[in-house]
Amino acid sequence: MYEVAGTCGALLSVKLIKVFGNNYSFLITPPLFALAGLTWSFIDRLGHGSNAGKVVDAMDDSKSIGNTNYLHSIATGAKAFARSTYKGAIITMSNRKFIWLLPGYSFALYGHRYLENAISPAIAKRIMLDSSYSQIMVCGSNLGELFGAMFVLLATTLVQTPLPFLRFDALALLIVWALPAYSHQIRPHDASYAWRIAGMFIPVSMGWAAGDVSLAAFIQASLARMESADSQVSALGSVMAFLYSSYIITYAILGSLLGTYIDKVFARDGNIYRALLNIGGVQFTVLSAIIIFATLTPKGALAFNPSMINDAELNGPADLEHQREAEDDVAGRDDSSVEKEKEKPVKTTDIG
Repeated sequence: MYEVAGTCGALLSVKLIKVFGNNYSFLITPPLFALAGLTWSFIDRLGHGSNAGKVVDAMDDSKSIGNTNYLHSIATGAKAFARSTYKGAIITMSNRKFIWLLPGYSFALYGHRYLENAISPAIAKRIMLDSSYSQIMVCGSNLGELFGAMFVLLATTLVQTPLPFLRFDALALLIVWALPAYSHQIRPHDASYAWRIAGMFIPVSMGWAAGDVSLAAFIQASLARMESADSQVSALGSVMAFLYSSYIITYAILGSLLGTYIDKVFARDGNIYRALLNIGGVQFTVLSAIIIFATLTPKGALAFNPSMINDAELNGPADLEHQREAEDDVAGRDDSSVEKEKEKPVKTTDIG
């Protein structure tokens, strides 16, 4: 549903930008957010009895009774997030099992977002001379994400680890090399070229979505059972906080620097063809090499389609549930054996 909504939203935004312009086209956002909030208000209560509502009300009352204010709540949340990110950095960077997640997740996510949020607008504005065409390209990218998620769903029995999907993602990034050459053929104010680039983005985003979905399942299966030394921070939440924060920092730094570079090239050459060669081809080739190298880091990752990595067969949430059920069965048998020992009569021996 997420990918379908993204694809439909990108198509709708093209029409809205043409009708209302770049500024007033955002008027549709508040009503949609209000509709989403109304929908979530029903989902929050779905399947919960009156006891859940009483618990929530009690929590709200306890918060109102305390002396905490809004700023204190923000400070507390920021402190917890910082502690979680720090713990996630320690878990990720100090263990071979997880150190490859940084380039495999954060850098791959950076490349995907940079393709949608930087390269597409630059081509639409500087070459096609119509900013709305960037949403057509984003539409193709979102459609590729839908295909990638479906691919993981269909191939989950054949591909048991996220490494083949990440390698496919790395190879698909090299398709971006076609943009610098194709950009010379683009005619301004012609939407057909935007649709062709959208078709080019489909396999690129398909590779990223396949790697992202499978990697998220692997992270959950690998870390959900890991005990954390901090009672307020889980290992899974800490690692995900660190990985996503790494992506945000990477995009903030490189996005700003490369955006300045694009503006300088445009001011000097009157076009961005030379900039596309570097921010598209060269940058995504470096990303591809980093991701490929990352997939060779875990134990057992040298195989083309490994059945397990890091000597663990945790392929996703389903395996995690099977592991929990097995542990519960073992615990149940242990408890029953203890009860039987207690029920055994105590033999007494007469002395003399």
